[in-house]
Amino acid sequence: MTEWEARTWRREIEASEGALALFVYTPLCGTCALARRMLEVAEASLTDVRIASANINLMPGMAEAFQIESVPCLLLRRQDGAWNKVYRFGSVVEIRARLAESFGGEGKRS
Repeated sequence: MTEWEARTWRREIEASEGALALFVYTPLCGTCALARRMLEVAEASLTDVRIASANINLMPGMAEAFQIESVPCLLLRRQDGAWNKVYRFGSVVEIRARLAESFGGEGKRS
């Protein structure tokens, strides 16, 4: 998982093409830590899926731009450019399915 910096998040979004997964968190949030671990496991099982992360405390403009209501939040941009927000991190299987859907397929690692 790649950590975005406060001063470059807007450029990162504009520079990325196609599907994008961005994990938004706060460092002292226990639920965020658990969600991060689940995302790391899901990311490891998928090819062509890279997840970026952003500390919302350092990027208040992001919270406003995406109307983020709480953390943890997974922002998913599908191949067609549409954005989805995920607040529920029920299981690795669910997260993996959401990532695969956003990135356009199963993408299993061999």
